[in-house]
Amino acid sequence: MTIAQTLNIPKSKHDYVTDYFSLEQMDPDTWTYPVSDKGIEGIELLHKAYGLWTDVVQQNNLGRVNGTNSSKVGQMIDDIRTNHVESSLPPVYIDIDTGDIITGGHRYEASAILGIPGWMFQYVRCSNAWARKRFAKALNNERAFAATLNDRPEVIEHIKYGIKEGKITCEQDIEDEAFLIAGHGCCASPAVRATIVKEMVSFIANNGITSVQLERYTSHNEKTYYDFVDRSSDSYVDDVLSDPDVRNYYINMDNWGSRTNPLITEAAKCKLDSWLNIQASVALPSKTESLSVKREKVHDVFLKNLTSALDKIRIYHAVNGHYPWEHPKCDHAFLAQDHHMEGVQEGEFIRKSK
Repeated sequence: MTIAQTLNIPKSKHDYVTDYFSLEQMDPDTWTYPVSDKGIEGIELLHKAYGLWTDVVQQNNLGRVNGTNSSKVGQMIDDIRTNHVESSLPPVYIDIDTGDIITGGHRYEASAILGIPGWMFQYVRCSNAWARKRFAKALNNERAFAATLNDRPEVIEHIKYGIKEGKITCEQDIEDEAFLIAGHGCCASPAVRATIVKEMVSFIANNGITSVQLERYTSHNEKTYYDFVDRSSDSYVDDVLSDPDVRNYYINMDNWGSRTNPLITEAAKCKLDSWLNIQASVALPSKTESLSVKREKVHDVFLKNLTSALDKIRIYHAVNGHYPWEHPKCDHAFLAQDHHMEGVQEGEFIRKSK
């Protein structure tokens, strides 16, 4: 009995065999990659079967905001040429009702270049477009076969889509989707996801979106600060921020400890006959800066600039008897953060009482 007879594959399927994809690989019983619905509501896993690329549809923007990445396609081609298609590789997920490739665009393009007519298909049924999109994004986080993991633009695009389609209706939904879509990529850390949530809250406020219920309190960062100012109707913008004769500086107190404050605080503890030694580590060397260059910049650039700034402040204090932030004409303010009691969406500045 031939292999074709054993697998019940018509003889015409012999035409689909290539140097990279053997007849044996067309047998679903040999596929070992664990498939999952990723916990996405509305996804039903169906049968798996070898299928032809000509019978399915490539969607450039289903799981990828910018479509496929040519460098990743190149990596995939190199991998297939070296290792061929193996039973342990992930299948391509196909929407059985539409024929859409849910995830597998890179394999589609690599196969076209290598002359591979088909792949291992896992068919699924999606209850709606939102379930299909969430599933595609979640599958992108599987760390296998030269995968391109979701980056910040991918996560943000997905959340904006969910808001537009009415699938994200509260701030907790934003946090949940950021956690789901971030996966193992560059947005996986809680700190990065928190900045994405802030950006989305700012996006909602900037666009006057009322379909998403935000938590009572909101936080800000450098990016959302400028969004806040741009949408603000508060007179503080004209009275204070637009005054060309004074300087304004936004401080995100969440990052206060990571700035120069600890160094200045430590220096202030020195006795008048003592001094401060600096022990430092630097970022890893890059193509443009060696380790020695990065180390030289600590003292020749960063600390030197800090010294210059402190000297200017010292002179200012000697002349005026106070620091710039203590000037009697200072008009400090806080950004509105309480959605119940303050105008966050209107960009209200809460002026500090003098």
